[in-house]
Amino acid sequence: MYFQCFIKIIKYFGKGKILKLLTFIIMSLIAGALEFIGITLIYPLVILLINPNVASTYSDKLPVILQNTSPTIMALSFGLIAMTIFIGKNLYMMFFMYVQNKFLGNWILKITYMLMDFFVNAPFNLIQKISNADKLYILNALIPISINSYINRILTLCANIIILLSIIGLVLYKFFISGIITIIFALICILLQNYIFRKKIKDIASKTIPITRLLNNVSYSMVNCIKEIKIMGAETEFNSKYKKVFRDATNINVSEIVLNSISPYLVEIFIVLSIIILMLFIVLEKSSSGDVMVASFAVIVASIFRIAPILNKVQSGIINLPANYKYAKELTEFYEKYEFIYFNYPIPETESVIDFNNKIEFKNVNFSYEENKPILNNISFTINKGDFIGIIGLSGAGKTTLADVLTGLLPVDSGEITVDGINLNRDNFRAFRKNIGYVPQETEILECSIRENVAWGIEPNEIDDEKVTQLLKDVHLWDLVSSYKQGIYAEPIIGDNGLSGGQKQRLAIARALYRNPSILLFDEATSSLDVKTEHDITSMIKSIGSDRTVIAIAHRLSTLKACNRLIYMKDGHIVDIGTFDELSSKYPEFAELIRLSNLQSKDYNAE
Repeated sequence: MYFQCFIKIIKYFGKGKILKLLTFIIMSLIAGALEFIGITLIYPLVILLINPNVASTYSDKLPVILQNTSPTIMALSFGLIAMTIFIGKNLYMMFFMYVQNKFLGNWILKITYMLMDFFVNAPFNLIQKISNADKLYILNALIPISINSYINRILTLCANIIILLSIIGLVLYKFFISGIITIIFALICILLQNYIFRKKIKDIASKTIPITRLLNNVSYSMVNCIKEIKIMGAETEFNSKYKKVFRDATNINVSEIVLNSISPYLVEIFIVLSIIILMLFIVLEKSSSGDVMVASFAVIVASIFRIAPILNKVQSGIINLPANYKYAKELTEFYEKYEFIYFNYPIPETESVIDFNNKIEFKNVNFSYEENKPILNNISFTINKGDFIGIIGLSGAGKTTLADVLTGLLPVDSGEITVDGINLNRDNFRAFRKNIGYVPQETEILECSIRENVAWGIEPNEIDDEKVTQLLKDVHLWDLVSSYKQGIYAEPIIGDNGLSGGQKQRLAIARALYRNPSILLFDEATSSLDVKTEHDITSMIKSIGSDRTVIAIAHRLSTLKACNRLIYMKDGHIVDIGTFDELSSKYPEFAELIRLSNLQSKDYNAE
C-alpha cells in the first residue's frame, strides 16, 4: 500500500527522478559500510589498550608501515583510523542530508509549479469545480506534506534501516547466538508497541486530512468574508466555529506529538533490556577472558549508542507513515481525477492578435456545465464595432456564462463564434482575448504600488509611467493619487481612509484600459455602488469608451439607458434584443426587472 503510493508519486510527478532516488540508496549503503567499519575498529582498539601483548595478532593485518610497531603506536593508529572514519561518516551524513533535502525541495517546487500551471492553463469550467480554499490547501499543504513528510520519511526510513542492518550485522558477526536471542527479544517488544499503537495511529491518520482541509476552509472564509461577517453581526458564530475546528486540529496534532514523544522512551527501555540480555550472554560465553569481555562490551555500547537514535527514527517513521500516506494518496488521487492532460499542450506565448474591426457574431451557440442541463440555448446575436451592449436578466438567466463564453473561458458545446469572419476556437481564443479589458464585480487591489496595480501583469521595469498617469486622469483618480507623497509609487490604502468602492472600480477600469483593448467587458462592475457613483462611472465609461466596444452585464438603470442595445435573457435564451425603451414597452417582465432593482427611470435619468 505505502510502496504503491510511493511508486505513483514517482510515476506522476517524478519524471527524471528515479536515478537520483537510486543514488540515495547507494549513499545509504556507503553510510552503513562506514558505520560498520567504524564500530568494528573499536574491538581491536580496546583489546590493545587493555592487553598490549596481543599486538602481534593484528600486525600482519595492518599496512606495512604499521607492522612491527609498538603496541602503543598500533593502538593509537587504530584509534586515529576509527576517529577519522567516525568524523568522516558524520560529515558524509551531513552532506547526504543536504543533498536529499535539496532534492526534495526542488521536487516540491516542480510539483507546485506543475499544479499552478494546471490551475492557470486548464479550462475555466474545470478549474471552477475546485474551490479557492482547496487550491490553497493543495499548493500550501498537500504538496509539501506529501514530499517532506511522506517521500522524505520513506527515504530516511530506508537509509536508517540500511545503517541499522549493518550494525546488527556486526553484532551477529561478533556474538551470533546471543545476538540472535537479543534481536528476537527487541523485535517482539517493537512489534508489541506497534500493535498497541496501531488503532490510535489509524484513528489519527483518518482525522488528520479532513480536519486540516476544514481548518483551511474556515480560515479562508473568515479572512475572505470578514466584511460580510461584520455586517451580519456573525462574529461570535464564525469565531466559535473557527475556535472549535482549530481546537480539534490542535488536539489531533497533540495526540500525534505525544505518540512521537512516547516512542523514543519505549525504544530506550527495549534497548536497555537488550543490552542487559546481550551482556549476560557474553559474560557466560567469555568469562575466562577479561580483555575480550571488555572489548565486547565496548563494541556493544558503541553499537547501542548508534542503534538507539537510528531505531527511534525508524520507529517514528513507521508510526507517522500512515498519517503522511493519507496526504500522498490524496495528491495522487487529485492527479488521477484531473489527469493533467493539459500539460501536454502548453499554450504558446504569442504576440499575435486577432483584430476586431467590424463585428462579433454568435451563431446558434449552446453551452452546458452538465450533460442535459443547458445553460445557453441556441444563442445568436451580433456585436458591431463601437456598440455599447447591455446584458440583462434575472439571476440564473445565463448572463455571466454568456460573457465567459465570449471571452473563451468556457468552450461552446455547439455553434460558433466569429470575429470579422474568423471562427474562434481553443487554439486562437487567446489571441482574440488580447482585445478585451475586463472589469469584475469585486476588484482585487494588490499589495503593491498604484502603478503596478494599474499595469497588472507587467514587469515593474517595463511599466509606462506616463500611460499610467494618463489613465488615472481618464478615470478621474489623479486628484487622489497626486495627493499621495509617493504618487503612483504609493501603495493604495483600502478602507475608510483609503480607496472607496467607486475609486476601486475606477482603478479596475484603468487596469482594464492599460493594454488599450478594443473591447471593455463589465461583469456587474457597478452593482455594489451607490446610484450617484454608478451614474458617474457609467458617464465616464461612455466617454472613454467612445472608440471602443463596451459590453456590460448590469441591472442599474443609468447603465442600461446608456446602452445602445440590450440583450434581454431568460432561462438561457435570448428573449429579445433592443433599446431600453423598446424592451420596456414590449415586455412587462423587463419593466418588473427594472423595478426590482429599485432604480426606476423617475428616480434617476442617465445621460
